[in-house]
Parts: sequence; C-alpha cells; structure tokens
Amino acid sequence: MTAELKIHPSFFREFATKTWVSPNEIVKELVENAFDEDATKVLITLLKNGTVIIEDDAGMDPDSMEKFLILGSPHKKHDAISPKLKRIRTGRYGTGRLSFLTSFDSMRIRTKRDDFSKSILIDGDTLDRLFRGNVELEEIKEPTLNRNGTELTMKNPKVVIDIFRLTKEIRKLAILRHPMFEVYVKEAENFVEWNFDRAQMIKAPDIQGHKIPVNIDNGRISGEIVIARRPLSEDERGIAVMVGNHIVTRNNFGFDTKLNRVTGYIRCDTLTSRFADKSALIEDEEYLRFNQAMKTFIIDIVLPSLTEYEDVLITREESKIYREIDKVLGQAVIENIESQEEVQGYEVVDMKEIVKGGDVLDPNIDRVEEIPSKFITSPKDESSDYMISHTSGQAQDFTIVQEAVPNENTSNVSQIDLEEQQQKAAQTASSEQLFEQGSSKTISQQAELVQVVEQKDIDGTVIRTRKVRKPIVKKTFALKKIGYKVIPYEDESDSRYSFTNENVVFVNKANSTYRAEAARGDEFLLRHIINIVAETIAESKHPEGKHALELQNRLVAEAIRIHDYSMIKK
Repeated sequence: MTAELKIHPSFFREFATKTWVSPNEIVKELVENAFDEDATKVLITLLKNGTVIIEDDAGMDPDSMEKFLILGSPHKKHDAISPKLKRIRTGRYGTGRLSFLTSFDSMRIRTKRDDFSKSILIDGDTLDRLFRGNVELEEIKEPTLNRNGTELTMKNPKVVIDIFRLTKEIRKLAILRHPMFEVYVKEAENFVEWNFDRAQMIKAPDIQGHKIPVNIDNGRISGEIVIARRPLSEDERGIAVMVGNHIVTRNNFGFDTKLNRVTGYIRCDTLTSRFADKSALIEDEEYLRFNQAMKTFIIDIVLPSLTEYEDVLITREESKIYREIDKVLGQAVIENIESQEEVQGYEVVDMKEIVKGGDVLDPNIDRVEEIPSKFITSPKDESSDYMISHTSGQAQDFTIVQEAVPNENTSNVSQIDLEEQQQKAAQTASSEQLFEQGSSKTISQQAELVQVVEQKDIDGTVIRTRKVRKPIVKKTFALKKIGYKVIPYEDESDSRYSFTNENVVFVNKANSTYRAEAARGDEFLLRHIINIVAETIAESKHPEGKHALELQNRLVAEAIRIHDYSMIKK
C-alpha cells in the first residue's frame, strides 16, 4: 500500500481564520495590499449594518488578478518592487487575501483596469472545496466600476468595527508616510462608489524631537530614530522594525528603561518575518547579526544623545496647580470611591487646655487620675499647615514637614521625585490630622484616654493635660493612592489634549483648550485639568461608559467644592 500525505479541509479553514486576530488587523492588511498594487488613495467606508468597503484607485489587470487568486503566491517576495511607482512592497507570502474570514462571512471583489473588469465572491464554502484542488469562482453580475480601481465589500461581520479604534490602528502603518499614498475613513448609511464626502484623512503621527539617521552595514539597516520632545504612549514607544514597508514589531533591544522617550523606525529587508501575519521576526543568524548591530548603534550613538535631551519645563505657577489638583481630586476620590486606613502603630499625645475654676476635677493640684477610654478631639496647631503632635512616653519625635516648591528649571523627572516627597509628607501629616474628621467614625477616632493631669498655677488657673494614646494611621489624600500623576508636555503636532500611560496622565500644554483655559486664569485651568484626570479615573473604574460619566461628574463636582471651600478658609 502506497503511503499518501493528504491535506484535510479543516487545514485551510484553520489557517485562514486563526491567523489574524482582529477585524482592524484585517483592514490594515487589505490597505497594505492596495499600497503594494500602486494605489495612491484608499477609502474605507463603514456602514451602519457592519459592512466594510475598501476602495482604491489602482485596479487589477488579468495578470495581477491571476496572481491574486493563487494562495501563497511568492510573487511579492520575488517582485519586491511595485511595477509603476517602484514601491518596496509590504507583502511577501500571499496569504492576507483570506484574512477577512476571521470576522466576515464573505467578500465581494470588484476590480477594473482599463478594458479589464471582474466581479467575484469568496466565502466560507470556498475553503471547504479548496482541499480538492483549484476552486472555480463564479463571476457575479455587477455593474462595472466607474474608474480604474478595486472595491472589496466584506459583509455579515462577527464583530462590528469601531471607527476610532480602526483609525488608531491604521495610524501605525508605516506606509502612511509615503508621499503618494493617502488613506481616508468614513461612516455612512448607504454606500456610494468612490465618494469622499465626510471622509477623514488618516495621518501618520508626527513626533517632534531630536532625529538620528540610521545607516548601518552599507545601508543594510536604515531608518530614523527619534528622541521625542513629549512623553510617548505605549503604541509609540520603541523602535519600529520593518521588513519591506511593513512594521513587524517594536523593539528597544534590551534598553527598555533607558529608551522610554525613543521611537522611530529601522528597515532591514534581509530579516524574515513570521509566515502569514508577519507579526514577529524569525530569530535566525541574520536576526542575531541585526540585533547586535542595533545594540552597538544604540550604545555608541543613541544613549549619548539622550544626555542632551531636556524635558518640558514646569513653571512654579503650574506646579502649584498640580499640587492643588492632587489634593482636592484625591480627596474627592476618597469621598466618592473608597477610603482605606491602616494602623501603623500607636503614640501618646499630650493635649493641654486651660480650665476655669469651676470645671476642675478636684481642687487639689498635681493630681493624676485614670479615666476610661472615650472619643476625644485633638487640637490643631494653627501656626502650621499640618497638626503638630507633642508626643511623650512611647511616642515618636515629631517632625515639621516643609513643602518644597520647584523652581523655574524643574523638569518632568524632578517633578515626579518632588511629588513623591510631597506624598510622603502628606502621609506623615495625615497621622497628625487624625481628629479633624470629627463627624466620621473611622480608625482615626479610636483614641484611648490614658490619664488626666491637672496643675494649679499661682493665680488659680488650672492647666489640664490629657494624655491620649492614639493610633498612627497611614492615609493618603493624593492621586497616588489610586495610581495617577499629572505631568504636562508641549507638542503642537500632537492633536490630543491628554493621554494616559501606565500611572501618568500627560496633559498637552499646546492644545488650544489648555491654552484658552490657562489664559482665563489659574482657576479655569485647574478645573480643566481636574476634568481630564477625573475622566481617566472614571474610565478605569467603570469602562462601560454610563457609570464612568456619572462617576466623572461626581469627582469633578466634589473636587471643585473642596477647592472652593479651601480657598474661602484661606
């Protein structure tokens, strides 16, 4: 019996439907296909029913149509340069044309170039018949396109595409930087061929900063590395590694902690990306050689350049605003979300008061009397912003906490260190503020009266000293409690008014709203930033939307109330 190696029909379905992980990646793949075929414009239309149409102005002739219908055709690898515009092609393996089956039931293809036109349909049944060999695709009777170009219509989505997330993903494509390639996106009720009404152009992010050209090994590795002026989002951070015109991955080559402000791209066409989805590099000998060359370049060129970089300066006035936001919004969060206290230990506090003759416990002087535990309020030293505890016995020595104010040359990095110092100061101060919350029954009120000592002065005045054993409570009234810091940056090329990266909310000082509010005064700017941070907090607590908006409104209202009350007291 002759042994036979066969292909099961499930192989094609698994290959086509398990390679691409999201509909956004599918659209990106098809946009890159249009680029490879010398399109200069691509229009993506999202219909209300979930149908996605991708149009371009290139079109296919009989030869390119035949190559398109050969799955796994290596023609892009062999013909790495496009015929008309001489572009370096992004594709290599000819597998992306089936990627739509991950999220859609079918794709209708209409194409026209000069006298040639064709309309065909590919769906899941096509794959089931493919294992037998070639599958003849029946032509669809459709009107011919009114121009040279290709139209891909994907119907019956399994997941509806969000236009904002799609735009964000397409912005990552390196081909957007090509001078003769534009991508547009729009939403519509009904489809109209090649109609750009209300379509928005998707532009590649322009990151300003110190640019370092890359030309290694006689051009084998080329590109541009940028030390950014502003903080980078997670998507922007890292050096993009390209094979052809396709970004395969982002990499810091082992220098993650030192290159958090570094972005840019490098291209090395001798590298091999993973088959099909091209989302990783094959770590062969060529990769090891490439990796070592990049590490050497970073050590010799990039790292020395980092020392010349200066962060955006924070002015003295701005630092006051951020500290105020840190205080009032942190308190608002505690009032609206949670308030956690942790006992760190106990201390004995002396509290003295002058008592009139009729109020004394006993006419004898220097008497010491043990009294049962009860709730007692503690006085505040009005000479300091914080309460000063005069401790005795087993208590720790007190420290007066002075608040440091940054000068004009304080950088973002030093601002973070400063805020951490202020945070520790706030924690120390909070242990001295235990009894200011007289109405709330928390751990801070669980003080025990140890003894009362009365001393009679010469003029008959009685000085009563209460010795109180109270818990030392760690309680944070600051944004760091919930994991956020506010740091400004200034970049006119960045359209965002803010973004969040890990535990930091970056606010763009170049944004028109920021400038307008700052011009109106500190109070308006403070409210503007409170709203930005409250939005971030709300989304992290309730990403579903409605509850996030309610929480955001509560946080903003409470923070402004606390701020206004503190201003009145001053």
